[in-house]
Amino acid sequence: MPTTRARRRTGAGASAQAMADTIRATERRKQHRTALWALPLLVIPTAVTAGYLAASTTNRQAGIAVTLVIAVLALRRIYRTKGSTWATGAAGERRTRRILAPLVWCGLGRWAVLHDRQIPRSRANLDHLVLGRCGPVYIDTKTWKAKNAKVHLRRGQLWYGNHPQQKTLDPVVWEASRAAEVLGHPVLPVVAVHYAAVPA
Repeated sequence: MPTTRARRRTGAGASAQAMADTIRATERRKQHRTALWALPLLVIPTAVTAGYLAASTTNRQAGIAVTLVIAVLALRRIYRTKGSTWATGAAGERRTRRILAPLVWCGLGRWAVLHDRQIPRSRANLDHLVLGRCGPVYIDTKTWKAKNAKVHLRRGQLWYGNHPQQKTLDPVVWEASRAAEVLGHPVLPVVAVHYAAVPA
């Protein structure tokens, strides 16, 4: 039987979204396996018993309502998703793409922006590569959404909350250097931060 193959995503955040989709598919398979044994052994007997008790002490409608509420809550618990940092990252890259789009629209051919490009001989990818008269610029997107963490400088180093970000910045510099090797021109590395406030 022929199967239809999912079309590969392209554009900003494509690699991160593909990873998020893979993780979500694995999570969904685990949830289905859990549901196969939990529904007949735990959820249905519990919901029916509680509904019967509610119906016998009040009325039939209350019993049905209790049964349905317990079943729905159990299904929500089984199929809840924790979310994925990959999906968050992909959304951030799409946000950066929208910010960069006017460079191409209004640049009259002086700017080009490439998104989600594979680094040769590496599993890493470039989030955004901006090509223009100022020279190539590599932009790496970070989506930092912690409510109580702030971006700040401490002793000349970038921190996010209580965590130094040197291990985050080093790969960005390395990725820019690999792009420079391919282009034969120095590439300026830039980090685009979404949601977290960045001090001047």
